[in-house]
Amino acid sequence: MARMIRNRADIEYAIMLAVLNFQKDFMQSNYSHIQVQFVGSTIEVDLTRSSPIPAETRFVQSDEGYTQLRQLHQALFAAGQERLQKELTEIFGEPIYDISADLDPLTGNSTMLIRLVDPGERSISL
Repeated sequence: MARMIRNRADIEYAIMLAVLNFQKDFMQSNYSHIQVQFVGSTIEVDLTRSSPIPAETRFVQSDEGYTQLRQLHQALFAAGQERLQKELTEIFGEPIYDISADLDPLTGNSTMLIRLVDPGERSISL
């Protein structure tokens, strides 16, 4: 059953919790700051890591390491994406069109884009 979230602040908070829980439980990553922004029918979630992981910092010093760490992050995210998508669908009460994530290996910061169903078809107002 969909959660009835009515205002923008409640939606932002629910998204923040869902993303942080996914990052902690599935991705095994800890972030100290999260920012949720609505841009049309897309929600951009920026995550700032609490502290760099020393092994990753050293690994990304080469172009090959940078690329490999980014690809690893994207593959890991794709493996658990359905779990997050299900929770976000409950928050919005309707299907999510697409979710993607990207990691900046140099900073450890991650950006997630949540694309909603066609805005003309949405039943909620952001």
